Amino acid sequence: MSTVAWTPSFTLPPAIEFENNTENETQTDIPVVLSNVVNINRLFWPMLFTTLIIAANCLSLAAFGVEKRLRTYNNYFIINLSILDLLVGLNLIITVVHTHIGYYPLNQVFCKILGGLGQAVTSSSNFVVVIICADRHRATYDPINHYMTRSKRKAIFVNSLPWIAALAFWMPFVTVWEFIDDFDNGRHCVRRFTHNPLAYVVNITVMFYLPLVLIFVLNLRIFRKIQKTVGGKNVRKTFQGNDVANTIGNTSAMGGNMREFSTSSITAPNDIHVDSVKMKRVSMSLSKMHGHNKFLKDFGHAVKRESAAETRKAQRTLLFIVLSFVISWLPHSIIRLIYAIEPVLIVSGLPRSARLFFSWMTFGNSLLNPISYAITQPLLRTTLRKMMSRRAVADRFQ
Repeated sequence: MSTVAWTPSFTLPPAIEFENNTENETQTDIPVVLSNVVNINRLFWPMLFTTLIIAANCLSLAAFGVEKRLRTYNNYFIINLSILDLLVGLNLIITVVHTHIGYYPLNQVFCKILGGLGQAVTSSSNFVVVIICADRHRATYDPINHYMTRSKRKAIFVNSLPWIAALAFWMPFVTVWEFIDDFDNGRHCVRRFTHNPLAYVVNITVMFYLPLVLIFVLNLRIFRKIQKTVGGKNVRKTFQGNDVANTIGNTSAMGGNMREFSTSSITAPNDIHVDSVKMKRVSMSLSKMHGHNKFLKDFGHAVKRESAAETRKAQRTLLFIVLSFVISWLPHSIIRLIYAIEPVLIVSGLPRSARLFFSWMTFGNSLLNPISYAITQPLLRTTLRKMMSRRAVADRFQ
């Protein structure tokens, strides 16, 4: 292992991280020229990128607020993800300012608190993808109970779990730790865990690799189940049809038996013993009749499940979200893991411009998500077009 100083550059803003030409990653001083001469490209593109993230997620949330038909059980997960991605975009404003002026614009108390909150929001956004996969997994393996137990209250509860878990983990891991150690974040708001190799590996594992493994396992099981379902679809329909027919036939037969018993009991009113036996049989028949009627009623409720169109739409949305997550996070996460193991491999082996690009790719996930919703949900596209056209008409008459 090399003895190169340990503090990783990933915790620093892009302008600091990639303008520093020394091999020693602990040096964070920026030449004065960076704070005096504004590089238009370096300032313009981060600002544009951040604005697009905020605008796209605001539009998605506005569409969900305007169109009630969009507020379905499945879309509550999308609303939650849009809120988290919006917060990611708002948090990027501080990074853009930091990049422009050359130092962290707030004091160290805000640095510590916002550091924990920022990690929690980003981690929550990643784990909401896991929650969506878990919900699709249950809808695939237990479609009837999944459909029957769906509710607004349940959706809100399930969507709150990533928030609670992320805050419970990241606030102690980042904020509390730094306050207890009285850690000096410096002028660039460097995180405490970056000075500890094990803590740094834990950071990237919880942030990306753990949700990635869970997403992979859940989607693999969903894929296998869908394959089996498609293969046995016709057979299952045949058996279901036979079961219903047999049930109705048995019910009709019992109805006939009940009438027969009733008629027989009338023809021999003086035979107490015979009548009592037959009345017992009538009671048993009525009991069975009631049981089968209840079965038919329950069967009618049981076949209620997601429509095929709703299922396809949910699966398409999930596919786009998962692909966006993996594509956006995988390159940077591999770089960070390698850096935690051996910093020299990254410091001397990968251009800083490439690291800058892959670092910003992680935030691209918050932009790709709302685009995914618009691609997979026609009603959302229609609502957005109506909102835009109304806004255009209102501006024209002002």
